Amino acid sequence: MKLISEFFKKHFFFLFIFTNYFVALVLFGEFTLFYIDKFDNEIVYSKILGDFYKGNTQAAEIFLNGELKINWFRRLFQPFSLIYVFNFEYAFWIIDILNKIISYFCFYILSKKITKNAFTISLCSFFFASLNDDSVHGFLIAVFPYFCYLILFKNKIDKKHLFIIFFCGLNSELIYGPYFIIFLFCILICFKKLSFLNIKRIVVLSFIFYFFLILSNLNIIYSLLFEGPFHRVENVFLFTNFYLTDFLKSFLSLNIFKQEKFFSYSLAYNIHLFLFKFFFFSAILFCKERIAKRIFFVWFVVSFFFYALLSVKLDIFKYVSPTYIIFYECFIFSIMALIFINNRKFLTYILIFICLISEINSSLIPFSKNYIKYFKEDNYRNYYTFSGYYLKSVYSEIKNIVRNEKTISLWPADPMVAVMNGIKTIDGEFNLYPLTYKKKFYKIIKDELENNLDFKKYYLENGHRVYAYVSDPKNIKINFNEAKKIGAKYVISKYVVNNNGLKKIFEIKDKETIYLYEIK
Repeated sequence: MKLISEFFKKHFFFLFIFTNYFVALVLFGEFTLFYIDKFDNEIVYSKILGDFYKGNTQAAEIFLNGELKINWFRRLFQPFSLIYVFNFEYAFWIIDILNKIISYFCFYILSKKITKNAFTISLCSFFFASLNDDSVHGFLIAVFPYFCYLILFKNKIDKKHLFIIFFCGLNSELIYGPYFIIFLFCILICFKKLSFLNIKRIVVLSFIFYFFLILSNLNIIYSLLFEGPFHRVENVFLFTNFYLTDFLKSFLSLNIFKQEKFFSYSLAYNIHLFLFKFFFFSAILFCKERIAKRIFFVWFVVSFFFYALLSVKLDIFKYVSPTYIIFYECFIFSIMALIFINNRKFLTYILIFICLISEINSSLIPFSKNYIKYFKEDNYRNYYTFSGYYLKSVYSEIKNIVRNEKTISLWPADPMVAVMNGIKTIDGEFNLYPLTYKKKFYKIIKDELENNLDFKKYYLENGHRVYAYVSDPKNIKINFNEAKKIGAKYVISKYVVNNNGLKKIFEIKDKETIYLYEIK
Protein backbone atom coordinates (compact mmCIF):
# COMPACT_ATOMS: atom_id res chain seq x y z
CA MET A 1 0.00 0.00 0.00
CA LYS A 2 2.86 2.35 0.81
CA LEU A 3 4.40 1.79 -2.62
CA ILE A 4 1.05 2.48 -4.29
CA SER A 5 0.62 5.63 -2.21
CA GLU A 6 4.11 6.84 -3.14
CA PHE A 7 3.47 6.09 -6.79
CA PHE A 8 0.30 8.20 -6.96
CA LYS A 9 1.92 11.07 -5.09
CA LYS A 10 4.32 11.33 -8.01
CA HIS A 11 1.83 10.24 -10.66
CA PHE A 12 -1.36 11.92 -9.52
CA PHE A 13 -2.83 12.02 -13.06
CA PHE A 14 -1.73 8.56 -14.22
CA LEU A 15 -5.17 6.93 -13.92
CA PHE A 16 -6.70 9.89 -15.76
CA ILE A 17 -5.12 8.69 -19.02
CA PHE A 18 -7.82 5.98 -19.05
CA THR A 19 -10.70 8.47 -18.69
CA ASN A 20 -11.97 8.02 -22.24
CA TYR A 21 -12.32 4.26 -21.77
CA PHE A 22 -14.29 4.58 -18.53
CA VAL A 23 -16.58 7.31 -19.90
CA ALA A 24 -17.33 5.31 -23.07
CA LEU A 25 -18.05 2.15 -21.08
CA VAL A 26 -20.51 4.00 -18.85
CA LEU A 27 -22.27 5.73 -21.76
CA PHE A 28 -22.27 3.00 -24.42
CA GLY A 29 -21.06 -0.23 -22.83
CA GLU A 30 -17.99 -0.33 -25.11
CA PHE A 31 -15.03 1.82 -26.09
CA THR A 32 -15.39 4.55 -28.72
CA LEU A 33 -13.00 6.30 -31.09
CA PHE A 34 -13.07 8.69 -34.02
CA TYR A 35 -13.39 6.22 -36.85
CA ILE A 36 -11.96 8.06 -39.86
CA ASP A 37 -8.74 6.37 -41.05
CA LYS A 38 -9.08 3.79 -38.31
CA PHE A 39 -12.34 1.86 -38.63
CA ASP A 40 -12.53 2.26 -42.39
CA ASN A 41 -8.96 1.22 -43.16
CA GLU A 42 -6.18 0.93 -40.58
CA ILE A 43 -7.93 -1.55 -38.29
CA VAL A 44 -8.98 -3.60 -41.31
CA TYR A 45 -5.37 -3.76 -42.52
CA SER A 46 -4.22 -4.94 -39.10
CA LYS A 47 -6.95 -7.59 -39.05
CA ILE A 48 -5.71 -8.85 -42.44
CA LEU A 49 -2.14 -8.94 -41.12
CA GLY A 50 -3.38 -11.00 -38.18
CA ASP A 51 -5.05 -13.44 -40.57
CA PHE A 52 -1.82 -13.68 -42.56
CA TYR A 53 0.23 -14.41 -39.43
CA LYS A 54 -2.25 -17.19 -38.59
CA GLY A 55 -1.46 -18.90 -41.89
CA ASN A 56 -3.84 -17.40 -44.44
CA THR A 57 -1.33 -16.59 -47.18
CA GLN A 58 -4.10 -15.09 -49.35
CA ALA A 59 -5.41 -12.76 -46.64
CA ALA A 60 -4.50 -9.61 -48.60
CA GLU A 61 -6.58 -10.66 -51.60
CA ILE A 62 -9.96 -10.23 -49.92
CA PHE A 63 -10.52 -6.72 -51.31
CA LEU A 64 -9.68 -4.65 -54.41
CA ASN A 65 -10.41 -7.74 -56.51
CA GLY A 66 -7.47 -9.66 -55.09
CA GLU A 67 -4.92 -7.34 -56.72
CA LEU A 68 -2.97 -6.67 -53.51
CA LYS A 69 0.14 -8.38 -52.22
CA ILE A 70 0.79 -8.85 -48.52
CA ASN A 71 4.20 -7.16 -48.82
CA TRP A 72 2.43 -3.90 -49.74
CA PHE A 73 1.01 -3.69 -46.20
CA ARG A 74 2.62 -1.35 -43.72
CA ARG A 75 3.46 -2.90 -40.33
CA LEU A 76 4.00 -6.34 -41.90
CA PHE A 77 7.38 -6.74 -40.13
CA GLN A 78 6.52 -4.80 -36.99
CA PRO A 79 6.37 -7.03 -33.88
CA PHE A 80 3.45 -5.22 -32.21
CA SER A 81 1.23 -6.22 -35.18
CA LEU A 82 1.50 -9.83 -34.00
CA ILE A 83 -1.07 -9.02 -31.32
CA TYR A 84 -3.66 -9.06 -34.12
CA VAL A 85 -3.29 -12.84 -34.31
CA PHE A 86 -5.77 -12.79 -31.43
CA ASN A 87 -9.11 -10.96 -31.34
CA PHE A 88 -8.65 -7.87 -33.53
CA GLU A 89 -10.76 -5.58 -31.33
CA TYR A 90 -8.89 -6.53 -28.15
CA ALA A 91 -5.62 -6.18 -30.04
CA PHE A 92 -6.45 -2.62 -31.07
CA TRP A 93 -7.32 -1.55 -27.53
CA ILE A 94 -4.30 -3.30 -25.99
CA ILE A 95 -2.02 -1.38 -28.35
CA ASP A 96 -3.96 1.83 -27.74
CA ILE A 97 -3.66 1.50 -23.95
CA LEU A 98 0.01 0.56 -24.23
CA ASN A 99 0.59 3.64 -26.39
CA LYS A 100 -0.93 5.85 -23.68
CA ILE A 101 1.17 4.29 -20.93
CA ILE A 102 4.40 4.62 -22.93
CA SER A 103 3.53 8.22 -23.83
CA TYR A 104 2.92 9.10 -20.18
CA PHE A 105 6.15 7.66 -18.80
CA CYS A 106 8.42 8.82 -21.63
CA PHE A 107 7.22 12.38 -21.18
CA TYR A 108 7.47 12.04 -17.41
CA ILE A 109 11.15 11.03 -17.65
CA LEU A 110 11.95 14.06 -19.80
CA SER A 111 9.89 16.44 -17.65
CA LYS A 112 11.76 15.51 -14.46
CA LYS A 113 14.86 17.12 -15.97
CA ILE A 114 13.01 20.35 -16.68
CA THR A 115 11.06 20.90 -13.44
CA LYS A 116 10.81 19.29 -10.02
CA ASN A 117 7.08 19.90 -9.50
CA ALA A 118 5.62 16.37 -9.49
CA PHE A 119 2.05 17.62 -9.91
CA THR A 120 2.96 19.64 -13.00
CA ILE A 121 5.03 16.80 -14.45
CA SER A 122 2.21 14.30 -14.04
CA LEU A 123 -0.38 16.69 -15.47
CA CYS A 124 1.68 17.45 -18.58
CA SER A 125 2.48 13.77 -19.06
CA PHE A 126 -1.26 13.13 -18.90
CA PHE A 127 -1.75 15.90 -21.46
CA PHE A 128 0.79 14.34 -23.83
CA ALA A 129 -0.76 10.88 -23.47
CA SER A 130 -4.25 12.25 -24.12
CA LEU A 131 -3.14 14.09 -27.28
CA ASN A 132 -1.17 11.18 -28.72
CA ASP A 133 -4.05 9.02 -29.97
CA ASP A 134 -2.37 7.65 -33.10
CA SER A 135 -1.56 4.19 -31.77
CA VAL A 136 -2.27 2.35 -35.04
CA HIS A 137 0.95 3.69 -36.54
CA GLY A 138 3.31 2.48 -33.85
CA PHE A 139 5.19 4.02 -30.96
CA LEU A 140 7.49 6.66 -32.48
CA ILE A 141 5.54 9.66 -31.18
CA ALA A 142 5.01 7.99 -27.79
CA VAL A 143 8.75 7.39 -27.33
CA PHE A 144 9.89 10.70 -28.88
CA PRO A 145 10.14 12.52 -25.49
CA TYR A 146 12.57 9.82 -24.39
CA PHE A 147 14.77 10.51 -27.43
CA CYS A 148 14.75 14.19 -26.45
CA TYR A 149 15.77 13.18 -22.92
CA LEU A 150 18.72 11.23 -24.34
CA ILE A 151 20.08 14.04 -26.49
CA LEU A 152 19.51 16.78 -23.90
CA PHE A 153 20.52 15.10 -20.66
CA LYS A 154 22.51 11.93 -21.34
CA ASN A 155 26.14 11.84 -22.36
CA LYS A 156 26.24 8.15 -23.17
CA ILE A 157 23.83 5.68 -24.74
CA ASP A 158 23.92 2.41 -22.77
CA LYS A 159 22.26 -0.99 -23.30
CA LYS A 160 18.96 0.11 -21.76
CA HIS A 161 18.74 3.04 -24.13
CA LEU A 162 19.67 0.86 -27.09
CA PHE A 163 16.84 -1.54 -26.26
CA ILE A 164 14.32 1.32 -26.21
CA ILE A 165 15.62 2.64 -29.56
CA PHE A 166 15.48 -0.90 -30.95
CA PHE A 167 11.89 -1.37 -29.69
CA CYS A 168 10.73 1.98 -31.07
CA GLY A 169 12.45 1.60 -34.44
CA LEU A 170 10.97 -1.84 -35.06
CA ASN A 171 7.49 -0.63 -34.12
CA SER A 172 7.35 2.62 -36.08
CA GLU A 173 6.20 3.58 -39.56
CA LEU A 174 8.34 4.94 -42.34
CA ILE A 175 6.05 7.87 -43.10
CA TYR A 176 6.84 9.65 -39.80
CA GLY A 177 10.56 8.84 -39.89
CA PRO A 178 11.86 11.75 -42.02
CA TYR A 179 10.68 14.29 -39.43
CA PHE A 180 12.31 12.48 -36.51
CA ILE A 181 15.79 13.98 -36.90
CA ILE A 182 14.35 17.39 -37.81
CA PHE A 183 12.46 17.67 -34.54
CA LEU A 184 15.44 16.45 -32.52
CA PHE A 185 17.42 19.38 -33.94
CA CYS A 186 14.51 21.68 -33.16
CA ILE A 187 14.61 20.59 -29.52
CA LEU A 188 18.34 21.33 -29.31
CA ILE A 189 17.67 24.81 -30.69
CA CYS A 190 14.82 25.43 -28.24
CA PHE A 191 16.94 24.41 -25.24
CA LYS A 192 20.05 26.21 -26.60
CA LYS A 193 22.15 23.04 -26.62
CA LEU A 194 23.21 23.02 -30.25
CA SER A 195 26.80 21.94 -29.55
CA PHE A 196 29.09 19.66 -31.58
CA LEU A 197 28.76 16.84 -29.03
CA ASN A 198 24.97 17.04 -29.01
CA ILE A 199 24.81 17.08 -32.80
CA LYS A 200 27.08 14.02 -32.82
CA ARG A 201 24.74 12.36 -30.32
CA ILE A 202 21.75 13.06 -32.59
CA VAL A 203 23.56 11.57 -35.57
CA VAL A 204 24.46 8.39 -33.66
CA LEU A 205 21.02 8.01 -32.11
CA SER A 206 19.29 8.69 -35.44
CA PHE A 207 21.51 6.19 -37.25
CA ILE A 208 20.53 3.44 -34.82
CA PHE A 209 16.86 4.39 -34.95
CA TYR A 210 16.73 4.60 -38.75
CA PHE A 211 18.52 1.27 -39.08
CA PHE A 212 15.75 -0.54 -37.21
CA LEU A 213 13.04 1.63 -38.81
CA ILE A 214 14.23 0.64 -42.28
CA LEU A 215 14.59 -2.98 -41.19
CA SER A 216 10.96 -3.12 -40.09
CA ASN A 217 9.77 -1.41 -43.28
CA LEU A 218 11.87 -3.27 -45.85
CA ASN A 219 8.78 -4.69 -47.53
CA ILE A 220 7.45 -1.19 -48.32
CA ILE A 221 10.84 0.05 -49.51
CA TYR A 222 11.27 -3.00 -51.75
CA SER A 223 7.76 -2.59 -53.17
CA LEU A 224 8.26 1.07 -54.00
CA LEU A 225 11.62 0.40 -55.65
CA PHE A 226 10.91 -2.77 -57.59
CA GLU A 227 7.13 -3.19 -57.96
CA GLY A 228 4.34 -1.04 -59.31
CA PRO A 229 3.57 1.35 -60.86
CA PHE A 230 1.13 2.16 -58.08
CA HIS A 231 -1.86 4.49 -58.12
CA ARG A 232 0.15 7.10 -56.22
CA VAL A 233 2.06 8.10 -59.35
CA GLU A 234 -1.10 9.95 -60.45
CA ASN A 235 -1.63 11.68 -57.12
CA VAL A 236 -1.69 15.45 -57.32
CA PHE A 237 -1.23 18.00 -54.60
CA LEU A 238 -4.02 19.47 -52.55
CA PHE A 239 -2.70 23.02 -52.87
CA THR A 240 -1.20 24.84 -55.82
CA ASN A 241 -0.78 28.21 -54.13
CA PHE A 242 0.36 29.24 -50.68
CA TYR A 243 -1.89 31.64 -48.76
CA LEU A 244 -0.76 33.08 -45.46
CA THR A 245 -4.33 33.45 -44.20
CA ASP A 246 -5.02 29.74 -44.81
CA PHE A 247 -1.86 28.83 -42.94
CA LEU A 248 -2.76 31.02 -39.95
CA LYS A 249 -6.28 29.56 -39.78
CA SER A 250 -4.80 26.08 -39.78
CA PHE A 251 -2.07 26.95 -37.29
CA LEU A 252 -4.58 28.46 -34.86
CA SER A 253 -7.25 25.77 -35.52
CA LEU A 254 -9.71 28.45 -36.64
CA ASN A 255 -10.75 26.33 -39.63
CA ILE A 256 -12.88 24.15 -37.33
CA PHE A 257 -15.51 26.93 -37.44
CA LYS A 258 -15.83 26.87 -41.23
CA GLN A 259 -18.28 23.95 -41.22
CA GLU A 260 -21.90 24.28 -42.31
CA LYS A 261 -23.04 23.32 -38.82
CA PHE A 262 -21.37 24.78 -35.75
CA PHE A 263 -21.46 21.45 -33.93
CA SER A 264 -19.56 19.27 -36.38
CA TYR A 265 -17.22 16.31 -36.49
CA SER A 266 -14.28 18.69 -36.95
CA LEU A 267 -15.25 20.80 -33.93
CA ALA A 268 -15.71 17.78 -31.67
CA TYR A 269 -12.41 16.28 -32.77
CA ASN A 270 -10.34 19.46 -32.44
CA ILE A 271 -12.00 21.53 -29.70
CA HIS A 272 -9.30 20.69 -27.14
CA LEU A 273 -6.56 21.85 -29.54
CA PHE A 274 -8.39 25.10 -30.22
CA LEU A 275 -8.77 25.75 -26.49
CA PHE A 276 -5.09 25.02 -25.88
CA LYS A 277 -3.97 27.36 -28.64
CA PHE A 278 -6.37 30.10 -27.55
CA PHE A 279 -5.10 30.21 -23.96
CA PHE A 280 -1.47 29.12 -24.27
CA PHE A 281 -0.57 30.90 -27.50
CA SER A 282 -2.08 34.06 -26.00
CA ALA A 283 0.07 33.58 -22.90
CA ILE A 284 3.17 33.81 -25.12
CA LEU A 285 2.61 37.56 -25.30
CA PHE A 286 2.94 37.95 -21.54
CA CYS A 287 5.35 35.20 -20.50
CA LYS A 288 8.90 35.88 -19.37
CA GLU A 289 10.29 32.41 -20.07
CA ARG A 290 12.40 32.75 -23.18
CA ILE A 291 12.46 29.00 -23.76
CA ALA A 292 8.67 29.01 -24.14
CA LYS A 293 8.93 31.76 -26.73
CA ARG A 294 11.65 29.85 -28.57
CA ILE A 295 9.53 26.69 -28.65
CA PHE A 296 6.58 28.64 -30.01
CA PHE A 297 8.73 30.42 -32.58
CA VAL A 298 10.44 27.22 -33.76
CA TRP A 299 7.09 25.41 -34.07
CA PHE A 300 5.65 28.36 -36.01
CA VAL A 301 8.61 28.45 -38.42
CA VAL A 302 8.62 24.67 -38.95
CA SER A 303 4.83 24.62 -39.48
CA PHE A 304 5.06 27.54 -41.89
CA PHE A 305 7.87 25.88 -43.86
CA PHE A 306 6.12 22.53 -44.26
CA TYR A 307 2.76 24.15 -45.03
CA ALA A 308 4.46 26.15 -47.78
CA LEU A 309 5.98 22.93 -49.13
CA LEU A 310 2.46 21.78 -50.02
CA SER A 311 2.58 24.19 -52.95
CA VAL A 312 5.86 22.67 -54.21
CA LYS A 313 5.39 19.80 -56.65
CA LEU A 314 7.84 17.09 -55.61
CA ASP A 315 7.20 13.42 -56.38
CA ILE A 316 8.35 12.41 -52.88
CA PHE A 317 5.26 14.13 -51.45
CA LYS A 318 3.08 11.54 -53.18
CA TYR A 319 4.41 9.09 -50.59
CA VAL A 320 5.45 11.22 -47.59
CA SER A 321 3.31 14.30 -47.09
CA PRO A 322 4.62 17.48 -45.39
CA THR A 323 1.41 17.44 -43.35
CA TYR A 324 2.73 14.47 -41.32
CA ILE A 325 4.59 16.89 -39.04
CA ILE A 326 1.22 17.42 -37.37
CA PHE A 327 1.72 14.19 -35.42
CA TYR A 328 4.60 15.79 -33.53
CA GLU A 329 2.56 18.76 -32.36
CA CYS A 330 1.27 16.86 -29.33
CA PHE A 331 4.86 16.81 -28.03
CA ILE A 332 5.46 20.50 -28.78
CA PHE A 333 2.25 21.53 -27.02
CA SER A 334 3.03 19.36 -23.99
CA ILE A 335 6.51 20.86 -23.58
CA MET A 336 5.05 24.33 -23.92
CA ALA A 337 2.45 23.53 -21.26
CA LEU A 338 5.11 22.13 -18.93
CA ILE A 339 7.05 25.39 -19.01
CA PHE A 340 4.00 27.65 -18.79
CA ILE A 341 2.02 26.15 -15.92
CA ASN A 342 4.96 25.82 -13.55
CA ASN A 343 4.30 29.29 -12.13
CA ARG A 344 0.76 30.00 -13.33
CA LYS A 345 -1.99 28.27 -11.38
CA PHE A 346 -4.83 29.53 -13.55
CA LEU A 347 -3.28 27.82 -16.59
CA THR A 348 -3.05 24.63 -14.54
CA TYR A 349 -6.82 24.58 -14.11
CA ILE A 350 -7.35 25.35 -17.79
CA LEU A 351 -4.99 22.54 -18.81
CA ILE A 352 -6.81 20.04 -16.58
CA PHE A 353 -10.07 21.01 -18.30
CA ILE A 354 -8.47 20.70 -21.76
CA CYS A 355 -7.07 17.27 -20.86
CA LEU A 356 -10.47 16.02 -19.81
CA ILE A 357 -12.07 17.37 -23.00
CA SER A 358 -9.33 15.62 -24.98
CA GLU A 359 -10.07 12.36 -23.19
CA ILE A 360 -13.84 12.38 -23.73
CA ASN A 361 -14.00 13.97 -27.20
CA SER A 362 -14.42 10.60 -28.92
CA SER A 363 -17.70 10.25 -27.01
CA LEU A 364 -19.02 13.74 -27.78
CA ILE A 365 -20.74 13.04 -31.10
CA PRO A 366 -22.29 9.64 -30.26
CA PHE A 367 -23.43 11.00 -26.88
CA SER A 368 -25.01 14.06 -28.50
CA LYS A 369 -26.75 12.08 -31.24
CA ASN A 370 -28.05 9.54 -28.74
CA TYR A 371 -29.07 11.66 -25.77
CA ILE A 372 -29.29 15.41 -26.50
CA LYS A 373 -32.59 16.42 -28.05
CA TYR A 374 -31.14 19.21 -30.23
CA PHE A 375 -28.64 16.84 -31.91
CA LYS A 376 -30.58 13.59 -31.59
CA GLU A 377 -30.96 11.51 -34.76
CA ASP A 378 -33.68 8.92 -35.25
CA ASN A 379 -32.39 5.38 -35.69
CA TYR A 380 -28.87 6.61 -34.95
CA ARG A 381 -26.23 3.91 -35.03
CA ASN A 382 -23.01 4.49 -33.08
CA TYR A 383 -20.43 4.53 -35.86
CA TYR A 384 -17.69 5.12 -33.30
CA THR A 385 -17.71 1.62 -31.81
CA PHE A 386 -16.56 -1.68 -33.29
CA SER A 387 -20.03 -3.23 -33.12
CA GLY A 388 -21.73 -0.09 -34.42
CA TYR A 389 -19.42 0.30 -37.39
CA TYR A 390 -18.81 -3.27 -38.55
CA LEU A 391 -22.39 -4.62 -38.17
CA LYS A 392 -21.29 -8.20 -37.64
CA SER A 393 -24.80 -9.68 -37.32
CA VAL A 394 -26.06 -7.98 -40.49
CA TYR A 395 -23.06 -8.76 -42.66
CA SER A 396 -22.85 -12.34 -41.43
CA GLU A 397 -26.19 -12.92 -43.15
CA ILE A 398 -24.78 -11.40 -46.34
CA LYS A 399 -21.71 -13.62 -46.01
CA ASN A 400 -23.92 -16.72 -45.77
CA ILE A 401 -25.46 -15.85 -49.14
CA VAL A 402 -22.50 -14.55 -51.15
CA ARG A 403 -20.02 -17.08 -49.71
CA ASN A 404 -16.84 -16.74 -51.79
CA GLU A 405 -18.32 -14.51 -54.51
CA LYS A 406 -17.22 -10.87 -54.78
CA THR A 407 -19.30 -7.81 -53.97
CA ILE A 408 -19.36 -4.10 -54.66
CA SER A 409 -20.83 -1.58 -52.18
CA LEU A 410 -22.69 1.52 -53.32
CA TRP A 411 -21.70 4.75 -51.59
CA PRO A 412 -22.15 5.48 -48.71
CA ALA A 413 -22.02 1.79 -47.78
CA ASP A 414 -18.41 1.15 -46.78
CA PRO A 415 -16.85 -1.83 -48.62
CA MET A 416 -14.31 -2.18 -45.81
CA VAL A 417 -17.15 -3.27 -43.51
CA ALA A 418 -17.74 -6.17 -45.89
CA VAL A 419 -14.01 -6.94 -45.86
CA MET A 420 -13.95 -6.92 -42.07
CA ASN A 421 -16.70 -9.54 -42.11
CA GLY A 422 -14.84 -11.86 -44.47
CA ILE A 423 -16.67 -10.82 -47.65
CA LYS A 424 -14.61 -10.48 -50.82
CA THR A 425 -14.93 -7.16 -52.66
CA ILE A 426 -13.76 -5.49 -55.84
CA ASP A 427 -13.72 -2.11 -54.08
CA GLY A 428 -12.12 -0.77 -50.91
CA GLU A 429 -9.41 1.56 -49.69
CA PHE A 430 -5.66 1.11 -49.71
CA ASN A 431 -2.62 3.37 -49.93
CA LEU A 432 -0.62 1.23 -52.36
CA TYR A 433 -2.35 -0.67 -55.16
CA PRO A 434 -1.69 -1.10 -58.92
CA LEU A 435 -2.32 1.88 -61.18
CA THR A 436 -3.80 -0.54 -63.72
CA TYR A 437 -6.57 -1.43 -61.28
CA LYS A 438 -7.41 2.22 -60.66
CA LYS A 439 -7.97 2.63 -64.41
CA LYS A 440 -9.92 -0.62 -64.62
CA PHE A 441 -12.28 0.38 -61.79
CA TYR A 442 -12.72 3.84 -63.32
CA LYS A 443 -14.86 2.26 -66.08
CA ILE A 444 -17.40 1.24 -63.40
CA ILE A 445 -17.82 4.71 -61.93
CA LYS A 446 -16.99 6.93 -64.92
CA ASP A 447 -20.55 8.17 -65.53
CA GLU A 448 -21.06 8.93 -61.83
CA LEU A 449 -17.81 10.88 -61.66
CA GLU A 450 -18.72 12.95 -64.71
CA ASN A 451 -21.75 14.22 -62.81
CA ASN A 452 -19.95 14.98 -59.57
CA LEU A 453 -16.75 17.02 -59.83
CA ASP A 454 -15.89 16.50 -56.16
CA PHE A 455 -15.97 12.72 -56.49
CA LYS A 456 -14.09 12.92 -59.79
CA LYS A 457 -11.37 15.11 -58.38
CA TYR A 458 -11.00 12.93 -55.31
CA TYR A 459 -10.78 9.67 -57.27
CA LEU A 460 -8.50 10.87 -60.06
CA GLU A 461 -6.20 13.03 -57.95
CA ASN A 462 -6.03 10.90 -54.81
CA GLY A 463 -7.54 7.51 -55.51
CA HIS A 464 -6.99 5.82 -52.14
CA ARG A 465 -10.70 5.11 -51.85
CA VAL A 466 -11.77 2.84 -54.71
CA TYR A 467 -15.48 3.26 -54.07
CA ALA A 468 -18.64 3.00 -56.14
CA TYR A 469 -19.53 6.66 -55.69
CA VAL A 470 -23.22 7.51 -56.09
CA SER A 471 -24.42 11.12 -56.20
CA ASP A 472 -28.16 10.49 -56.49
CA PRO A 473 -29.60 7.14 -55.28
CA LYS A 474 -32.65 7.76 -57.48
CA ASN A 475 -30.48 8.03 -60.59
CA ILE A 476 -27.60 5.58 -60.19
CA LYS A 477 -25.10 5.58 -63.05
CA ILE A 478 -22.81 2.79 -61.90
CA ASN A 479 -21.87 0.46 -64.76
CA PHE A 480 -22.78 -2.90 -63.25
CA ASN A 481 -21.77 -4.76 -66.42
CA GLU A 482 -18.20 -3.51 -65.96
CA ALA A 483 -18.37 -4.48 -62.29
CA LYS A 484 -19.42 -7.99 -63.33
CA LYS A 485 -16.56 -8.18 -65.85
CA ILE A 486 -14.10 -7.42 -63.08
CA GLY A 487 -15.58 -10.10 -60.86
CA ALA A 488 -18.44 -8.69 -58.77
CA LYS A 489 -21.56 -10.84 -58.49
CA TYR A 490 -23.43 -9.02 -55.72
CA VAL A 491 -24.19 -5.40 -54.81
CA ILE A 492 -24.53 -4.10 -51.24
CA SER A 493 -26.55 -0.92 -50.79
CA LYS A 494 -28.15 1.23 -48.10
CA TYR A 495 -31.03 2.19 -50.39
CA VAL A 496 -33.35 0.63 -52.97
CA VAL A 497 -31.72 0.28 -56.39
CA ASN A 498 -33.97 0.28 -59.45
CA ASN A 499 -31.88 -1.23 -62.20
CA ASN A 500 -32.82 -3.86 -64.78
CA GLY A 501 -29.41 -5.40 -64.47
CA LEU A 502 -29.89 -6.20 -60.76
CA LYS A 503 -32.01 -8.76 -58.97
CA LYS A 504 -32.97 -8.11 -55.37
CA ILE A 505 -31.92 -10.94 -53.07
CA PHE A 506 -33.00 -9.66 -49.66
CA GLU A 507 -33.05 -6.73 -47.25
CA ILE A 508 -32.15 -6.56 -43.59
CA LYS A 509 -33.90 -3.98 -41.45
CA ASP A 510 -31.97 -2.78 -38.44
CA LYS A 511 -31.32 0.80 -37.37
CA GLU A 512 -30.66 1.24 -41.07
CA THR A 513 -31.72 -1.09 -43.88
CA ILE A 514 -29.12 -2.97 -45.92
CA TYR A 515 -30.07 -4.34 -49.34
CA LEU A 516 -28.35 -7.11 -51.27
CA TYR A 517 -28.67 -7.44 -55.06
CA GLU A 518 -27.32 -9.93 -57.56
CA ILE A 519 -25.90 -8.70 -60.87
CA LYS A 520 -27.75 -10.52 -63.67
